Amino acid sequence: MKVCVCEDEIRERAIIGSVCEGVFEKKGMEYDISMAGDSKEVMKVIGEIDLLILDIELPGVDGITLKNRIQRKDECMILFVTHHDEMMPEAFGKNVVGFVEKRKLRNKLEIYLNQVIDMIDCDIIIEGKYHSKDIMMIHSEREYCCLHFKNGKTILIRSSLKKMEQELEEADFVRIDRAHLVHLKYLEHLEKKEVQIAGKRIAVSRTRRELLYKSYEKYCERNARYC
Repeated sequence: MKVCVCEDEIRERAIIGSVCEGVFEKKGMEYDISMAGDSKEVMKVIGEIDLLILDIELPGVDGITLKNRIQRKDECMILFVTHHDEMMPEAFGKNVVGFVEKRKLRNKLEIYLNQVIDMIDCDIIIEGKYHSKDIMMIHSEREYCCLHFKNGKTILIRSSLKKMEQELEEADFVRIDRAHLVHLKYLEHLEKKEVQIAGKRIAVSRTRRELLYKSYEKYCERNARYC
């Protein structure tokens, strides 16, 4: 697990780092924690980290502006720490896993770190090299499956869609018709009879609508906890 702590206050940065170490060691996880005092230092490691623990109030570029830049590339999960809970509405975003008030830092941060670990555990490696977290959609092409990645690339692998569905059952993928598995994280729009993902509209078969709606509701609840 690779984490970057972006906090301009040295004392609070040390506390956050200490809590992270304690949680990861308790889980028996390998980890790498880097420290940053401003947005410039963060941008040097973006693309290499799993989680950014980010203060909203920073010198130069503030945390919310930095979050907006990072989200365009969909690079990592973001956990805000702040004294300013009134700024939370501005800090919402698809990569934001939560907000921790600094006065509750130690206890609440540990809760969120465990949540992030659970989310990362949902990343399944396909054929030893493809991360499920990077796949937006899987399309069946007879005895092959086409994996559609968030960077626009596609990869064809020899597998049935049924096998992919079973393999990715715990990784937030839901089958919506005979030919498509979609990753709930990347749904852009959800209607009664269709979804939009990667800019493409796909009809949802009648028999799979109820499962899709229930799965998406659970996904949203699981990824919208605030302390």
